Amino acid sequence: SSGINAEWPLRPGIVVDADVLAGTFLGLCTYGIAKKIGPSVLDALDKHSKNIKTTMGEGKNVQIQAFEEAIAEEKAAAASLGSAGEIFNIKRELVQIEIEAEYRRRIKLVHQEVKKRLDYQVELERTKNAFIRDHIVNWLESEVIASISTEQEEANINQCIASLSLLAPQAAAQ
Repeated sequence: SSGINAEWPLRPGIVVDADVLAGTFLGLCTYGIAKKIGPSVLDALDKHSKNIKTTMGEGKNVQIQAFEEAIAEEKAAAASLGSAGEIFNIKRELVQIEIEAEYRRRIKLVHQEVKKRLDYQVELERTKNAFIRDHIVNWLESEVIASISTEQEEANINQCIASLSLLAPQAAAQ
C-alpha cells in the first residue's frame, strides 16, 4: 500500500508543479479553516439571517397592520356613505319644512296687508257716509231755517209760550 502511494504522484498523467502544490495547500488550509471556524461563522450567519428575517417580518407586520387599518377606514367611509343617503333625505325634508314655514309666513303677511287695506276701505266708506250725512243735515237745517219766515217764527214762539204757561201750573202742583 505504501508503494501505491509513492507511485501515485509520479504517474505520467499528473504534472506536479508549484501551482498544483500551492492549490492543494490552499485547498487543505481552506478545508481546515472551514472545519475549525466554520460552525461559529455558520452560527453567526444564521443569527444575522434570523435578525434580517425578524426585521423584515416586523416591517411586513407593520405594513400589514397599516393596510388592515386602511381597510377598516375604507369600510367605515363606505358605511358613512351608506348613511349619507339618509342624511341627504333628512336635509331635503328640513329644506321642505323651511320652505313651508316661509310660505306660511308670507301668506300671513299678505293676509295682514289685505286686512289693513280692507279696514282702510271700510273706514274710508264710513268717513264718506258721515261726511255726506253731516252735509245733508247741515243743508236741510240751513234750508229749513231759510224757509222759516219771521211771522212763522213769532207764531212758533207764541205757541211755545202758551204751552209752557199750561205746563207751569201742572209742574207747580206736583
